[in-house]
Amino acid sequence: MRLHVIPSPFYAANGLVLVPSGAGTALVVDPSAGIQHLIREVLQTEGVNVGAVLLTHGHPDHVWDAAEVSTWGLDGTTVPVYLPGPDMYRMDDPASFLPMPLPDFVGEWVKPTDLREMPADSVELTPGVWVRMVPAPGHTEGSAVFLGHSPLDIRVNNQSFYANEECVPWALSADVLFKDSVGRTDMPGGDETQMRHSLRTISNALDPNTILVPGHGPATTMADEIRSNQYLIRARRIG
Repeated sequence: MRLHVIPSPFYAANGLVLVPSGAGTALVVDPSAGIQHLIREVLQTEGVNVGAVLLTHGHPDHVWDAAEVSTWGLDGTTVPVYLPGPDMYRMDDPASFLPMPLPDFVGEWVKPTDLREMPADSVELTPGVWVRMVPAPGHTEGSAVFLGHSPLDIRVNNQSFYANEECVPWALSADVLFKDSVGRTDMPGGDETQMRHSLRTISNALDPNTILVPGHGPATTMADEIRSNQYLIRARRIG
C-alpha cells in the first residue's frame, strides 16, 4: 500500500491517497481545498482512478473538495463518499459548525451527491483497501480512527517517509491523535471528557507498533505517543 500524504493550505490538513498494490483505483481521504491538482498528480503518476472517498469527520478543512474529487471515478463516474454517521448533519453546511474564518481561496461548498454512512465493520472501500472504523468522539461527534493492516509505504512529496514490505498495523488517526498532540475539543460538537475516553480506549486497544497517520502533521507510532504525548498520558492516568 502506498499512502501519499498531501498537506493542504486549508489549516494544514492532510489529504491522503491510498493506492493498493496492483489495483486500478485509489481511496482518497479528506480531500481538502487547495490540493486538487496535487491529488490529480498522484493519481496520474500511479495510473489509477478514484474508487471511493473517505471523510474522517465533518470539519470543512477535511471535506471541502469531496464533491469534485468523487467525480474522478473511471470514465468520469461518481464514486461513493463515506463519512461517520454522527457527522452527517454537518454536510449541509460544514463551515457553519466551525467558528473560524475560511481562507480566501476556498470556493463555495458543494455537497457530495453520493454520501454514505461509513459502515461499522471492516469494509473494502475500494478494491484492495480494507479499513475498520473505530469511533472516537471528542473532536466531533463522529470523530473516528480507521485501522488497516498491510505492507506500507508512506510518501510525502513522492519521497518515502516510511516503508515496510511486511504487513504492519496502521491507522488514520485523523483529528483524534496527532504527534505530541490531540484534536481540539472546544468547537461545536467537541467534548473533552469524551476525548479523554476515546484516547484511553484507542491507546489500550491498538497495537503499540501501529503507524499513525494523522489529519495534521507528521506520522508517528502509538508507542511513541503513549511514551511522550502529554495529552494521551493524562487521559490514560485520569481515566
